[in-house]
Amino acid sequence: MQEAWKLIEQSTSILLITHLNPDADTICSALALYPILKDMSKKVTLFNTEKELPIKYNFLPNYKKFRSKPPSYYDLVIAFDSGDIKRLGVEKFDAKIINIDHHKSNTNFGDINIIDATKPSCTLVVYDFLLANGIKMRRDVATCIYTGLVSDSDFFSYRGVDKETFITASSLVCAGANPHTISTNLKERDSLSKIRLTSLFLDSIELKKNATIAVGKVLKKDFDVTGATNSDSDHLVNIIISLATVRLAIFMRELEDGKFKFSLRSKGDLDVSAIAMIFGGGGHKNAAGFTAGEDILDEIINKVDIEDV
Repeated sequence: MQEAWKLIEQSTSILLITHLNPDADTICSALALYPILKDMSKKVTLFNTEKELPIKYNFLPNYKKFRSKPPSYYDLVIAFDSGDIKRLGVEKFDAKIINIDHHKSNTNFGDINIIDATKPSCTLVVYDFLLANGIKMRRDVATCIYTGLVSDSDFFSYRGVDKETFITASSLVCAGANPHTISTNLKERDSLSKIRLTSLFLDSIELKKNATIAVGKVLKKDFDVTGATNSDSDHLVNIIISLATVRLAIFMRELEDGKFKFSLRSKGDLDVSAIAMIFGGGGHKNAAGFTAGEDILDEIINKVDIEDV
């Protein structure tokens, strides 16, 4: 962490990059570091390749400063919450890379890698990074770190949440993060198009292997009909994993090229990151993903022996 900080101090123009199909954790990780670097008189660009980011995060400080095109010059890249460099949507960088993440499947693609797979969110890795370098917590930074934490842990319900997580959450609240405001913005701003997409998704759900595996999907036409955005489908995999008998949930979202984005969730000891890595993806033990053709669905189902987990 000290080596990374020295590299930041030596740099003048810094690109903060978040992953494709950005969620709250990657966005908040970048936003947490942004004002700190600005106060150091660095030229800083918040970057994501998507032209439109999820509107539900627009309450976050500096959110509107994200750009979909990188600057012509930068001498340092800091990547957040990305298991591999492909997930950033950029083929190569002409600068050194600091890679900050919490996925155990991370490929260590950075020149400096700060990876802690014990943390329930990437924002908590950023939190440790700031504290390790003597940065005092402040309201705007605490708001972003707390938002990423509660979003990526589904409000403290996922594996990896422990005593230390709540101690950190408490310190973030003491620094100015407002739990009520953050939860209201994350949970009570749904659009009608999201609800309509959810309705179509519910009709697609199928149960396999004595109802231990659930599969559901949304197609491109479903987005067209409802007017929903990609981020309006983020919650759908959690619906099917919530079913009482289901140990493995498979959510499929059709992409523009006809392939599917697979999101996997599991209960207990079933390691879905191992499944995702077979198909070029990655993630956590109970939450992972990858992109592939629809035809590999049966292969996944046949590979998993629920009785063994």
